[in-house]
Amino acid sequence: MSKEDKETLRKWRLQKLEACKEFPKYFYYLSPIENIENIVKYGILSKNETVKNNLNAISFADRDVQEWRKAKNCLISNSENKKLHDLVPLYLNSKTPTLYSRKPVQNRLFFCLIDAKKLISDINIEFAFTDGNATNLSTKFYYSLNNLKNLNWNIINSSSWSDKPDGKRIRNSEFLIFPKINLSHIKIISCFNDEALKKINNIFQKNKLEIEINVNKNLYFDTL
Repeated sequence: MSKEDKETLRKWRLQKLEACKEFPKYFYYLSPIENIENIVKYGILSKNETVKNNLNAISFADRDVQEWRKAKNCLISNSENKKLHDLVPLYLNSKTPTLYSRKPVQNRLFFCLIDAKKLISDINIEFAFTDGNATNLSTKFYYSLNNLKNLNWNIINSSSWSDKPDGKRIRNSEFLIFPKINLSHIKIISCFNDEALKKINNIFQKNKLEIEINVNKNLYFDTL
């Protein structure tokens, strides 16, 4: 692809994102705190890249779900066919059924807030996205930004999903990123409490890296 073609693609992607008024400011990557050192060193990697690099990554995912994702294929924006485990999964809202089911351990998780438009307009990034939970058989996969209109943004961006038809599936809509997410795309790291903040801050200071790190309980569920 020529330099001119790359710039045309970048502008086209950005135009499509700007046209979708519901498109989120941030994508959300959820991870156990134990993985922060790997992210500092390598960026956010897919499951398969983590295994390939022999990284000791901690997962909160259900084993059966991961076996399904390991085998599932989908087309991405350059028309290549990838396994879900080749892709980095990002949520479009921090408060998802996935997080809700792990509410008792929220204090051991953190979010990477990723500049959504910057990431998708980066022509070194390829992607797919879903209109719901990727493991649900009724969920549809897309690889063109022309299909952003097919997502149910009312449910994705609403304050709740449980009172809406098919809300649980839809709220877990994902963007799936290839090949990885560099640190430069991470805008903020948000955690649940001061203890987690201290752990993450220490890792970044040790590596002499600067990024905004905060406690933001608004991204999590009330534990009272």
